[in-house]
Amino acid sequence: MDSGIAHCSLDDKIKCSIDIAKALIRDTSHYYRRYTTIDTCKEGTLEQEVKERKVADTPSVFHDDEGKLNKHAQAYYGLFKFLFEDTYLVEQGLNNEKLVELAFSIDQVVTTAVAEFSINPAEIENAISMKLLPMLFADLGIDKAQQLIEEVLKITRLGLARG
Repeated sequence: MDSGIAHCSLDDKIKCSIDIAKALIRDTSHYYRRYTTIDTCKEGTLEQEVKERKVADTPSVFHDDEGKLNKHAQAYYGLFKFLFEDTYLVEQGLNNEKLVELAFSIDQVVTTAVAEFSINPAEIENAISMKLLPMLFADLGIDKAQQLIEEVLKITRLGLARG
C-alpha cells in the first residue's frame, strides 16, 4: 500500500477484526460464519476497499473530470495524514485544501523529475529532494519536511521498480 491514509484505514480494520475475533472465540457456531464476520468488518471487505482505493476521509478531488484517479497525488495526501497527527497539521494551518494542493504539487515535482532524469534514478531523487525541501519547509519545518520527502522517495522508488 502506498497511501498513508490507507494505512490508517487498515489499522482501523485490523482493530475491528481483532475485537470481532475476540467475541467469536467464545462463539461455538460454524467456522465459516466466523470468517465472513471478520472479513466484512464494517462496510465491505478490506481487500475490495484496498483495490478500489476507498479510504474514509479522502477528498474526491483526486479524480479528474473523466473519473480517472490520480493515485500518486492521493498517496502523497495520505502521507500527511499518516506521518503527522491531526493536531500538528491544524497547528501548522494545513487544512484539507492545503494538503490537497501540496499533494498535487508534490505529484508534479515527482512527475517532472522522473521525466527529466529517467535514465539516472539517483538524479531523480536529488531533483525531488531539491524541489520539495523549499516547498515543504515553510509549512512543516526541516525535520518533518525531510521525513515526508523520504516517504515520497520510497513511493517513487517503488513506482520506478514496478516500471
